[in-house]
Amino acid sequence: MLKRYIMIIIVYVLCQLSGFLALTPILSVVPKGQREGFMISLSFIVCLVLTLLILMPERHIKRPYMEPSTIVSWIIGGIFLVYLTQMVAGIIDYNLFGSPAQSQNTEDIMKLARQSPYIILSVVVIGPILEEIIFRKIIFGSLNRFMPFFFAAVISSLLFALAHADGHLIIYGSIGFALAFLYHKTKRIYVSMFAHGSLNAIATILALSPHVQKFLEQHQPSWIGWWF
Repeated sequence: MLKRYIMIIIVYVLCQLSGFLALTPILSVVPKGQREGFMISLSFIVCLVLTLLILMPERHIKRPYMEPSTIVSWIIGGIFLVYLTQMVAGIIDYNLFGSPAQSQNTEDIMKLARQSPYIILSVVVIGPILEEIIFRKIIFGSLNRFMPFFFAAVISSLLFALAHADGHLIIYGSIGFALAFLYHKTKRIYVSMFAHGSLNAIATILALSPHVQKFLEQHQPSWIGWWF
């Protein structure tokens, strides 16, 4: 199991570093403005396929039984929990550090999405699946085997926040903690995947909405923002 997890982390890191290939002649057949988005999307798809193949031996692992209705309740409740966590953390972050309501990381991704709309698939679906496997299933799950939930969740959430390299440690860390809580309570990684993906979908809709953009330019509220 450890070897599989190390392999997945290596594949994920290589995926994150593959963007530089967009600057090489290898993508000369792709329009210049879309090369970065194309490379990111391609690398995420390859990373997801390899990750799922590596995890194949674990597909028969038994988990504690949970009623389907309970799972659905956790998924729906998890979406609200994560979004509420983001809002509260955003308010705390702004009042403590005066940080901007918007995430530079998200803005950069949205600029790419306007040039290469297909990158939205990576943001809303592939990215959340990979991040939940890496930060919740592998990192949090491994740490939680020999330390209490709280410490395992804090460490994995801090790594999750640092991986986004955005400076909003409180916001990303809080979101990571909420996702770890969902995974810990349900023992089902797809519950946190749904919550994570839904959060990113909401953030994408807000970030790409011209009406929201106009509202932010006029009012610049500290209580609204989007992060993924």
